[in-house]
Amino acid sequence: MRKKISSIIMSVLLFVSTFTFSNFQAISVKADTTSDSTAGINWMNNSKYFALGANYAWQDWGNDFNDNGWDQRYPKLKATLDDMASQGIHSVRWWVFCNMWASPLFTSTDGKGVCTGLPSKWVDHMKEITDYAYSKDMKIYYTFTSFDVATNTNDFYHGTIIDNLDIRKSFIDNAVTPIVQGLGNNPGVMGWDIINEPEWVISSADNGCPNGKCTPYSLATMRSFVKDMADCIHKYAKQPVSVGSASMKWLGGQYPNFWAGLGLDFYDFHWYDWATPYFNPLKITAASLNLDKPVIIGEMMPDLSTSTDPQVKSMTHEQVLEGILKNGYGGYMLWSWTDTSGFNCEGKTTPYFAEFKNLHPALNIDNIKVITGDLNDDSKVDSADYLLLKNYLINRSTKIDTKAADVNNDGKINVLDYLKLRRLIINA
Repeated sequence: MRKKISSIIMSVLLFVSTFTFSNFQAISVKADTTSDSTAGINWMNNSKYFALGANYAWQDWGNDFNDNGWDQRYPKLKATLDDMASQGIHSVRWWVFCNMWASPLFTSTDGKGVCTGLPSKWVDHMKEITDYAYSKDMKIYYTFTSFDVATNTNDFYHGTIIDNLDIRKSFIDNAVTPIVQGLGNNPGVMGWDIINEPEWVISSADNGCPNGKCTPYSLATMRSFVKDMADCIHKYAKQPVSVGSASMKWLGGQYPNFWAGLGLDFYDFHWYDWATPYFNPLKITAASLNLDKPVIIGEMMPDLSTSTDPQVKSMTHEQVLEGILKNGYGGYMLWSWTDTSGFNCEGKTTPYFAEFKNLHPALNIDNIKVITGDLNDDSKVDSADYLLLKNYLINRSTKIDTKAADVNNDGKINVLDYLKLRRLIINA
């Protein structure tokens, strides 16, 4: 809730910027020629994945995976995922640390302390919920933090993960790395969002829109943070990496792409009605943004009937989905299952998401199944996988697809899988 209130305030600030919006009215653009089979982000196994879903985005702000209270929290989380699955949700955007009030752990709360690690069993619980989501035919898009981390009106502050290189390194080494090491091969992870809506804490001198309650950073500083995070995630994880941009405005809609050249695997912008007259993906194609990677709409207003745009106001989510698919976008995720401030999307996806999915069987919306024995995710099972499993059994830090390595499907990876994989390859 607090996030959406902040976004509304910042939207007002956007309208009083020096940019003359009358000079940037969106116009109809010829649609892309993207086909269903090529639509979506580039996922593991050389596959495409179309993100059809919603933001969760938390049960207990920044504290979802803490061991304290997990026995009571986990059944609630599973029940929510059950509900989401029943309403056509296949992709779930989930915030991990938020503003870092509860996690990860720091030596002090004044912004001067280094990060020392994660609360007990944090990664274990993330694995539990990821595996459960996957069993319900969903993938989770994890968002590490948000612009909220730089809020300087709290009695705690951890915005120094962005502009202090030593503290940033401690955060990446001791909080981010254990997570991506633990889930980097998990097929239940859709991708990794480094930071939510960072443009709200980028200085106005660099064309950001700082909200007055947060420490503003230069664009160069924020890009440096994003690059270090992306490099770490790519080192340990096979899933794609992005940044949850606050608007198409910063992804080529008004300014050149803020996040180009940082090693991101797809782009993600958010669409609320304040942006509709100027940055409308129903009128502006993905191709016209001149991006070098696929792009999704990672947050979307849930109640189209409240739009001030007559076209949008009269549409269903299925109709909007058809429009953004035609215009070359690779995903659509509503805000939010847990919002209580008028932006709640529970009940807004049915029957539209299921109907859209049924009309587009060639889209990879369902979970992409792991190929048993394909340890290196090259869509083949051959001697390279055999040697990789051998190396893994000698050294468990070897990077493999652990789901594919469980060849005999007994929940373990051992010499029995090695022998069975050998037989599979010989008999192929």
